[in-house]
Amino acid sequence: MSALHRWFSASETWKRPVAISIAITVLYSIGVFVYSLLPTSNVSISGTLWDALALSMAFGLVTIGIPVFLWLRYEIRSPGALLVGILVFWHILVYIPPIGSGQGDSPGFLFVFVWAPFYLVAYGILAAVEYWLRGREFSQTSTIG
Repeated sequence: MSALHRWFSASETWKRPVAISIAITVLYSIGVFVYSLLPTSNVSISGTLWDALALSMAFGLVTIGIPVFLWLRYEIRSPGALLVGILVFWHILVYIPPIGSGQGDSPGFLFVFVWAPFYLVAYGILAAVEYWLRGREFSQTSTIG
């Protein structure tokens, strides 16, 4: 029972994890726009700047904000590990010739944002499995002692 209390304790605040998640998302989105201003970048912004910023923030909150929030608020680390894998793959590994062309077929920012709905499903599955596995571990220790 103490495990459930730890997970759903009302004394813990939501403000800090939400603020940090939003801040990291904003920094990543600003990084996208700074990169798009470089003359050698393949990233272009279509439409108005505000529309592009709002869209990248929405997709960024799903892709980046949710795993950071789950890590900070509930100590669920598996979505964060997937996020690191996503960022490493789309920003580093696509430039290595066995996986990509060596030139980077398209900017990693696009796939970090566009695949956000699939990442959301994967985060949910990973978080549920981790929560379930932790719950099993806690219940086994409580029945023994």
